[in-house]
Amino acid sequence: MSEKVYQKKIMLIGPKYAADLKEAGGVTVLFEQLLEDMRELGVDHLAINSNKNCYRNIAETFFIVMKEFLTNLRRYDHVSIHGTANHYIMIAPFVIFFAKMFGKSVSLRKFAGNFNDIYEKSGPVKQGLIRYVLKNADLSFFETKYLVEYFKKFNPYTFWFPNVRRRPEGMAPKSDFNRRFVYISHLKDEKGTQELLEACQKLDDSFDVKIYGPVHEAKYTPEYVAQYNTSYEGSLTPKEVVEKLQESDVLVLPSHREGYPGIVIEAYSAGRPVLVTNLPAIAEIVEDGETGFLVEPKDVESLVEGFYKFSVENYPRLSQNAYNAFEQFDSLPQTKKFLEKIEAL
Repeated sequence: MSEKVYQKKIMLIGPKYAADLKEAGGVTVLFEQLLEDMRELGVDHLAINSNKNCYRNIAETFFIVMKEFLTNLRRYDHVSIHGTANHYIMIAPFVIFFAKMFGKSVSLRKFAGNFNDIYEKSGPVKQGLIRYVLKNADLSFFETKYLVEYFKKFNPYTFWFPNVRRRPEGMAPKSDFNRRFVYISHLKDEKGTQELLEACQKLDDSFDVKIYGPVHEAKYTPEYVAQYNTSYEGSLTPKEVVEKLQESDVLVLPSHREGYPGIVIEAYSAGRPVLVTNLPAIAEIVEDGETGFLVEPKDVESLVEGFYKFSVENYPRLSQNAYNAFEQFDSLPQTKKFLEKIEAL
């Protein structure tokens, strides 16, 4: 363990792992990674689990989180809330109110990349809660740069904290290309699963496309997937994700909306280029033609063209660039920046 240099005691509220690791979403993996970093850095902290999948219902989640928060609040210097839009609306207003009452500083870290859309489409009450939370936090962190710029109008102390991972040992760029593609995400229309299947039907037999992830829409049975010249291989634990990336050449993720997908960061850590949709947040982290290729969302023909853009000639360069691009998403340096801002309060 590193020598302890962080003085503030930090209470964190965020989603921890549930019993079934194969159902773990990106926000859970991200919060657990932060906790691992804090243990390594010797930070005195308490993590309160806000993952609704660990409780019977939303009401129980709220009650237990608030009970633990209020019971332990006096012992900590800083409270840090990590979550999705629901955390900001359901938990954060109460946490900020009581933390400020007891003279504690507060930071917010918003996962995912569509919070501006949620804010703009919300009614006056929900917008008011979001403004209250943002204006009264001492620090706010967002996953994408465009969200940082959008929400700075509510709080100038708003910073970038991207999706991060640790690079596993033994990772290296790859030189040979064998047209092995892998999809690792939830199976549902919003993730572009249907477009991917239809694209697979149009590829020639030299392509090998494997699909992994929890099924979130009933139609995506193994039999349904098999009709489209590909195969569903089941769900993966976080450790297995890295193994499957290493067995593949390219990650494909044709989502309809995303922040910074954690699986793209993991692909970079393994030196695997990506085939992803041209969305505002993704375009911040994927350089078209350099770390992979961008295709149009909900466009099967564009996706098919993307598959054919990878070649034996360009693959070694793409793999090296993807490997190098991981550096800015390395977890420990980003966690240190986060903690330094808290220490400076």
